Amino acid sequence: MIVPSIFLSLAALQTTAAPAATAEHVAIQAADIDRSAAFYHEAFGLRIIPTPLKNRRWLDLGNGLALHILDGRTTPKPSNRNEHLALHVDDLATVIAWLDQHGRVWTDLAGTPHTMQLRFDGVRQIYAQDPDGYWLEIGDARGAAPR
Repeated sequence: MIVPSIFLSLAALQTTAAPAATAEHVAIQAADIDRSAAFYHEAFGLRIIPTPLKNRRWLDLGNGLALHILDGRTTPKPSNRNEHLALHVDDLATVIAWLDQHGRVWTDLAGTPHTMQLRFDGVRQIYAQDPDGYWLEIGDARGAAPR
């Protein structure tokens, strides 16, 4: 009979499937971990997570996710906007003001300086680099409503 064998096959798939993974942290390497941690803390308000490790800084990205900043970077990060960390902020204007005040360049995806773009779903966003050259996509939901 075919029907029972289908159910047995489905049951076998359900018991052998890998558990769903959840993200825990993202790690980057910095030339100066204190400078990098200060950037993420001041520009985005990320809470610094205390750690006894001297060669690391941890910051809370929310929802159980952390940013681990490791020491040891000796060369600049290759410039590729497609490899980026995306951050959601409550108010993009506040972040832009901080970036401007600290002389940090921000652009749209195409690289046009001081240009904000509107993503297809209505999220306003910009791109900027951290002190080690890592690209950040920074967005908020204060743009136009999705269509």
